Amino acid sequence: MIEINFTLLIQAANFLLLIFLLNVVLYKPILKILEEREHRIDGQQAEAKKITDDSQALIDEYNRKLHEAKIEAMNAKNAARSQASEEAGRIIEEARKKAEEMVAQVQREIASEIAQAKKELEPELGVMAATIAEQILGRRVA
Repeated sequence: MIEINFTLLIQAANFLLLIFLLNVVLYKPILKILEEREHRIDGQQAEAKKITDDSQALIDEYNRKLHEAKIEAMNAKNAARSQASEEAGRIIEEARKKAEEMVAQVQREIASEIAQAKKELEPELGVMAATIAEQILGRRVA
């Protein structure tokens, strides 16, 4: 049977003293170390998340700028192509006009030469007609 006597009180006091000493010497320092470790881990996790978010923001910014650069390059390419097409059209139009002017000039020169040849041959026309008639008829025409 259990007797309640002075040794029980000493053991209870000894137990409470042991709990107090273990709490001060062992539990609180260990809990403090675990809490500091948890805070350090939380801080590192927050820093890792911040770095991840920053890197994702940089990747997004890079992709946006890359997309803008592609659009700008495409617009520049299209503008250059359009300008080249306009320049080619202008050059072709100038060449066509020059060709038309050359054709008109040649036609004027030919017409002028024909007119001059007619003027030069007009006095001889009667003689030529008579000669042709003589050759066709085989006799002299008056």
